[in-house]
Amino acid sequence: MVPLREGRVVTCAERGSVLTRQRIDIHSLFMRSPPLLDSDVAGVRCLFSRLLLPLPFRREGGIIIGRMNEGNGRHRLPATGAARERVRLGKRLSGWLGCTALLALHHLAKRAPVSLVYWLGERLGKLAYRLSRRYRRVAEQNLQMAFGDSLSPQQRRRLAQQVFVHFTTSLMEFLLADRLSPDDLRRMVTIVGEEHLQRCVQQGKGTLLITAHYGNWEIAARYVTQCKGYPLSVVARDADNGAAARLINRLRERGGYRVIPRGQAARPVLQALRRNELVALLPDQNAGDVFVPFFGRLAGTVAGPALLALRSGAPLLPAFCTRQPDHTYLIEILPPLEIQPSGDKERDVFDIMARLTALIEQQIRKHPAQWLWLHNRWKTRPLEEAHAPSIAR
Repeated sequence: MVPLREGRVVTCAERGSVLTRQRIDIHSLFMRSPPLLDSDVAGVRCLFSRLLLPLPFRREGGIIIGRMNEGNGRHRLPATGAARERVRLGKRLSGWLGCTALLALHHLAKRAPVSLVYWLGERLGKLAYRLSRRYRRVAEQNLQMAFGDSLSPQQRRRLAQQVFVHFTTSLMEFLLADRLSPDDLRRMVTIVGEEHLQRCVQQGKGTLLITAHYGNWEIAARYVTQCKGYPLSVVARDADNGAAARLINRLRERGGYRVIPRGQAARPVLQALRRNELVALLPDQNAGDVFVPFFGRLAGTVAGPALLALRSGAPLLPAFCTRQPDHTYLIEILPPLEIQPSGDKERDVFDIMARLTALIEQQIRKHPAQWLWLHNRWKTRPLEEAHAPSIAR
């Protein structure tokens, strides 16, 4: 990777294409953190620790490789200083209210009967669906893009409400997780396919666990560390609110797994792999590194898992944790992804991420209410789709 001024274009006659070296935030090489109260918190991207990654702008095998369009500019701050200050104050107030609510729910989850915690999670989900016009619309439009006319408007609305309920329930489970002993977790969780994980660990190169914002990934992380004894790190983005981020990370680390901040992930991840540890990545949210098919539509996807696997030799092991009707969980570990480097690193990265994304889509189709449809997965578009309709924000 060679630093290059933004906007410079290098021609490549042997490919008959144009290569554009564009800024890629190092953060986007890794995963978005599991959102809790707000699944798509607005924030200012860090302006340091950037890398430039060459991306050829061409179509190969249904995959768009190259420049991206971040949207229609609707979210730029207002031009006047007074208007900008009002926006900042509104965000501060929203963050304070969200953090206060999170702390209150945490204290309640620590003391209330478990049945009440689940009841509250369901009621909060239904209330959030009614009150959050923005995320309700994002979820319903995402479902429309993914499933088209196979779902009626009534079915889309019902499914969107189930998504809200699932994630508020998962939030409440996360907040009460300190009360769960290893024996409680063993009663809650069934695991299949552990032999795939054992074989990966025996290779001694570390293991890249690939999952999604699906089911309850936090419960899965606790189970893997507390009940199975595997050392685990999770790459996650801190919440924008500092107090909320500290609470969330404290709860995660009490669960026995380490949190690697996405902004400083590269070195700690490679070090963990060299120690033959597990590193969990969630590459199912909007990014601009590569564009691969997802529910029949190109989706900007992080390149981090593929780059790490190619560099370290660590296996990529897909795994998903699905909620059952009785609030137990099934962890399914799939066979590791077979990687055969072709010598073309760019092509290998795109192929790997397309295959991982296809596995994630396959799992979501089985239980669509358990994936984070509240996130604008198709926000970043290739430039050739600059005029395609996007979700209203």
